[in-house]
Amino acid sequence: MRRYESTTTKSLSGLAKPWYTFAMRILLVTALLIAVLPAYGSIIVFSGDVDVVSPPPSLLPGALTSDSSIYGFSEQTGVLLETPVNAALTSPGTWICCAGLPGGTVPAGTTVNSYLLYASPVTDEEGLDYRDFQGSITFSPGEKIVGVIIGYENLANTDMSLGAPGTTYPPASYKLGGLEQYDAVVISPNAETVYVDFHVAVGGDDMIRILTETPEPADFVLLGSGLVALALGRKRVRGA
Repeated sequence: MRRYESTTTKSLSGLAKPWYTFAMRILLVTALLIAVLPAYGSIIVFSGDVDVVSPPPSLLPGALTSDSSIYGFSEQTGVLLETPVNAALTSPGTWICCAGLPGGTVPAGTTVNSYLLYASPVTDEEGLDYRDFQGSITFSPGEKIVGVIIGYENLANTDMSLGAPGTTYPPASYKLGGLEQYDAVVISPNAETVYVDFHVAVGGDDMIRILTETPEPADFVLLGSGLVALALGRKRVRGA
């Protein structure tokens, strides 16, 4: 007589693992992904002249200067946009000032995180009437860039809703906070990294505001459920 062993018996004898092991691992990974969602809204990699700092008390002229640093900081996380936000850049690509900005809108109802990149030199580079800053920032995996706000007026219009609480920003009348000729902003193809090349004169500053969107917890639940279904299907096929 042929002897049949249950899946559990095989597992205990070291011949096989329970069929549901794979599904349970997927559920565990899904739970871990959901658990780390609060970590979104952060800069995880920065390079070149970029230094990540806490939000400063002031960005008024002369308050935050450096000949070597582009300052980057997180302003707000999880902001639900009540109205659409006009952004200069909303998709991957390269923009070099002062070509026409592609333009675009981040729709109302989008939940975003906001970040600022800011550079203001103390002295010009030797032989030049400006100082060159270059660097990049990369956000949490899955945190996608949905808009980059450029121009002092557009920045001032979003300081109240997207700026860092407790930071004093230049007024809308301040006209030295925009980008100038040859300044460049690049959004990577995967929309997770921004590269900048700022040319800034003494007494002025260059700054941009970056908006990102993070995955919803439901997205991870659907992903995990799909993988568990795949595991169950695999079991059925093997059983057949």
